[in-house]
Amino acid sequence: MLARVSPEVQRLAALFEEELQALAEVPLAELVAGRALPEPSAALVDHLRGHRATLAAWLRTPACAEALCVRLARWLWSRNQYVRLDRAALTAACARAASELADGLLSGADAKDMSERLVRAGQELQARVAALVRAGGGKTDVVCSEYAVTLQRDALGLGDAPLTPPVLDVGCGRSAGFVRALRAEGVAATGLDREAPEDVALVGDWLTFPFGQDRWGTIVSHQAFSLHFIHQHLAQGPEAYAYARVYMAMLRSLKPGGRLVYVPGLPFVESMLPASTYRCTRTPLPEAMMTEAVHALERAAGFELAYAAHVERLV
Repeated sequence: MLARVSPEVQRLAALFEEELQALAEVPLAELVAGRALPEPSAALVDHLRGHRATLAAWLRTPACAEALCVRLARWLWSRNQYVRLDRAALTAACARAASELADGLLSGADAKDMSERLVRAGQELQARVAALVRAGGGKTDVVCSEYAVTLQRDALGLGDAPLTPPVLDVGCGRSAGFVRALRAEGVAATGLDREAPEDVALVGDWLTFPFGQDRWGTIVSHQAFSLHFIHQHLAQGPEAYAYARVYMAMLRSLKPGGRLVYVPGLPFVESMLPASTYRCTRTPLPEAMMTEAVHALERAAGFELAYAAHVERLV
């Protein structure tokens, strides 16, 4: 999107990115609780005042609100991968903040007034985003990482064995590295992620994605869907039932003989699968991956989960 806008807008986006990066060391819980934001940089204030008409016009556009929403959502997910956001409400909050800045630019505000307007707009946006984060269950930092393709194969217990196509990688991440590797091998594969790259994957939410019927040869998910399922299961909230429904939808979307492969395991749901329809095989995590963090997670959960599950649809 930014490649098609003016240099002034691109510079504004870069300065906004710097403002977000300045908050990287602040715990999410403190931001949600209303910790005071730092003063806006002089570079940001000067840039806004130096390009009043161009930036005011951009700030009032739906494209601006959407771009700001996308960046804020990505930043929040980098802080807590479990938080669920009301995207319409977040976009509306971004639009309101951007409009307030545009008003300030068109009023001819001096540097001091512009800085104060930025602070007020930031505080109001912070309060609205904090409410959305609290509603989405993400008040603290839970880091989400991307992993090397070989590590994913090892953790999923796949080795070098070919995967039955077409392959769907649920929670493929922003790079979709596993999907790209499969495609390089000539395997028909696509990814699904809320931040998916559109050249090799589908942008979407796994809770609402139409997986279809008899569609996939293999579905894989490395520390994505099942990790979130465990999180919701332990929270004992209504989201756990939504995850259970999607889990069964993924199984129904497999072709006969197809497999759903994921890590960590889900023993509390695997034990209820009908043996006449599904066969579940467990592959322990490689010893090198059995860190104290993994053992601590198992102790906290109260059940075994340090394995990859291969659930095959028999009929």
